[in-house]
Amino acid sequence: MVYCSNCGQKLEESFYFCPKCGRRTQAGTAAGVGEPWEALREGFHTAAEEMRKALEKASEEIRKASLEVRKEVQARMSGKSVSCSNCGAVNSAESKFCVKCGKPLS
Repeated sequence: MVYCSNCGQKLEESFYFCPKCGRRTQAGTAAGVGEPWEALREGFHTAAEEMRKALEKASEEIRKASLEVRKEVQARMSGKSVSCSNCGAVNSAESKFCVKCGKPLS
């Protein structure tokens, strides 16, 4: 007869988990059956890694956009021309919209 090492519940030898407390049995360990929480933990780990990568990418895109805006602001303040980020046309520093494509110059 086999008993659960956690709660003492009487078990059949073929059980992989205790029906009372959910603990994996020696038969479950020998069969290589994983605990249910292991799959959940792995899923959270995968999701966290994907989130980290997405945030790194977003951070880099924000950094690049910030540098571009800074250059445009400095150009406007100095009275220089501003290039349209959409079509590349040169516009006067006080222009708010591109003279070639009509897109906002912000």
